[in-house]
Amino acid sequence: MNKLIRTEAKLTLREPVGMAFSLLLPLGLVLAFGLAADVTEPDPNLGGQIPLDTVLPSLALALSFAMVAIFMLPGFMADYRARGILRRLSTTPVHPAKLLAAQTAVQFTIALISVPLVLGLAVALGMNLPEQLLTVIGVLLLGGLALFAVGTLISAVAPDPKIGYVYSALVFFPSLFFAGMYLPKEQMPDWLSTLGDFTPLGAFRESLENAFTGTAQDPLMLLTLAATAILAGTIATRVFRWE
Repeated sequence: MNKLIRTEAKLTLREPVGMAFSLLLPLGLVLAFGLAADVTEPDPNLGGQIPLDTVLPSLALALSFAMVAIFMLPGFMADYRARGILRRLSTTPVHPAKLLAAQTAVQFTIALISVPLVLGLAVALGMNLPEQLLTVIGVLLLGGLALFAVGTLISAVAPDPKIGYVYSALVFFPSLFFAGMYLPKEQMPDWLSTLGDFTPLGAFRESLENAFTGTAQDPLMLLTLAATAILAGTIATRVFRWE
């Protein structure tokens, strides 16, 4: 398994553009909004919380994890299938679940690299460190597992890169909306905001924000993430095909 992970890591590093984009875009988000004067002041729309301490880093990290999990991972796997790499692997003892796990491990590591980068930049702009750092780490791991399970499911059913991109887009862009990327959740109708909290990316971002503010976690959101990780991951390994 370790050899497979190393091989996947080398192949991923040969395609640095997607990786760089996934890391730089969240940093651009923090920098663009973090330079505004009002992000370091308590916002009444956020219950008196400071945007730079709460909403901004949670949005940036959710964006980074979503890009890697929902676009990069399926992209690599669909490309492998289109080029016949998966077909050749089918003649070896490598099980599909192991290949998915190895590629997920590599991409998850890339997503984790974004964490110190985002937090480091935010701190440089004046962010206060999270009140519940261990909770932040726990939510990142659980939310990451949920998003990457969705990514493996897309990888399992996408027949080629073009269709895979369509599948990824159909999941990615609505997920950003429900997570409050386009319209702040505070400006959404209550029913729409609540619905967003129980989508994988919405639950991930909201749970992250709770960890940054020291607010108690919503068990239903955590359950949403855990259920997504288990169900999507299980279905992905069952429906995955080499061709």
